[in-house]
Amino acid sequence: MPSISSISPGQNLIRWMLLLGFSLLASTVVGGSVLFLGDGVDTRSIRTVEDGRPWEHADGTVDFRGMRFSNWYSYRSWRRSSGPGFDDRCGTKTPLDRGFARFGGRADCDLVMNEPAPDHETGNGNFAIKVVVHVIRDSAGELGNISRARIIEQIRILNAVFAGPDGEYGSSETGIRFTLARRDPDGKTTGGFTIHDNDDWYNDQGEYWNEIAWDPERFLNIYTNTAGGPLGYVQALPATGEAGQIQDRVVIDWRVFGEGGDFGWPYDLGHVLVHEVGHYLGLFHTFEGGCGGDCQTTGDLICDTNDQATPTNECRDEEECGSPDPVENFMNYSWETCMSRFTPEQVLRMRCTLAHWRPTLGILSQSCAPLCAGDLDGNGSVDGQDLGLMFLAWGESTGVARCADLDLDGEVGGSDFGLFMIAWGPCPLDPCIGIDCDDQDECTIDYCVNGDCVHAQLGICGGVCGSQAAGPCDEINQNPGCNDADCCSEICEIDPYCCVVVWDIVCRNKALSGEYPGCQN
Repeated sequence: MPSISSISPGQNLIRWMLLLGFSLLASTVVGGSVLFLGDGVDTRSIRTVEDGRPWEHADGTVDFRGMRFSNWYSYRSWRRSSGPGFDDRCGTKTPLDRGFARFGGRADCDLVMNEPAPDHETGNGNFAIKVVVHVIRDSAGELGNISRARIIEQIRILNAVFAGPDGEYGSSETGIRFTLARRDPDGKTTGGFTIHDNDDWYNDQGEYWNEIAWDPERFLNIYTNTAGGPLGYVQALPATGEAGQIQDRVVIDWRVFGEGGDFGWPYDLGHVLVHEVGHYLGLFHTFEGGCGGDCQTTGDLICDTNDQATPTNECRDEEECGSPDPVENFMNYSWETCMSRFTPEQVLRMRCTLAHWRPTLGILSQSCAPLCAGDLDGNGSVDGQDLGLMFLAWGESTGVARCADLDLDGEVGGSDFGLFMIAWGPCPLDPCIGIDCDDQDECTIDYCVNGDCVHAQLGICGGVCGSQAAGPCDEINQNPGCNDADCCSEICEIDPYCCVVVWDIVCRNKALSGEYPGCQN
């Protein structure tokens, strides 16, 4: 099973041509994916949206600029085939004016530079961020429906990433944890989510945030709907000055929210929210600005992410800037199975953003177990020992929130005891721990979602060293490495794409680099 796979530039061209042909065919076949007015298949008028974004109906059909598609997949396929500039992955926009900070002078993590001061190091305090999820469904309450369990699982995934080495991803330590709000802005008890049924809001239309947002200076407001076409977006990076304003928000397509969403592979691991929260905390895309320049003042402003010319849309390291692409970085566009980390400098920038641009959002906190609220001694269970620690912490917090303050209201009291008893017992674990999904099929990507194995079929697979007819890796052909079993095996070990899809220029360059002993004979 390949852990990293992609498609070469030549195969990409073929794929674009196939997609274009498919989209043209679909528009001419009765009952196809693209339905035009007057074709006799669908007599409903096509919905026109003022800002030119798509509109989804209750039956799942999608209207866009005079056309009707049978579903989101057909819409996105047509958009991709119409031009390579279409970005359905992330709708967060780079500010046209990457100007100065609004708090008088330039910050050390603004839009034009990144030089966080030492006081932003993770050893200088931990932060807790209260989260509210606004679930927006269509007027019938069917499309967009997300369960409470899925919301809880998505926050667990977010914390598993931000927990650093103590989490499940082994990313850099952040000292930041997220918790579903237990009290609303009026102090009333809440589960940390709201539900709204409205067709316009579901299609990301109308200024819904004006009516349902919780104080953005104190809560991370996450909205789930169609996200207007992309898988997610943040309306503005915090250093633009919009942080804390009523429109300050993270919007996620409900189909990619949590694990095992309706979208399916390759966006079913809950990483779209991780990516967008990175933007919410001040990070740019890793491919911002392309190759070259001062790493502190150009590109993504991060010096420990390698330069990158274009997004990684699968899991392939193209090395376009002469160094490995940050395929595993959450701020790239890689398949979610490949994403695993933020870098230390990205962490510094996020913590700096909390201090400069979101000063009232992060609550200074003790270092707590982010994956299991109530596990005060970190032994993997909420039990009698934790109860004793809770009683020792009883009373008002002074300056730093205690881990026993489960509702983050500034004191450890009766409401925290109630939440503690609800959490009693073993801490929840990732249901995929210990599950081996490898089916020994080289043409599938195998991974686990919610305890179940997924075997995603590669679109183009079959053959090594250029084509299926090329034969085994060590048979003679014109590509360096392909005529040497040791070299081919070593390259394919680190880049399975070379042996399950095609031995392309990247494989060739690796074989000639002199960095692999098997290729030096």
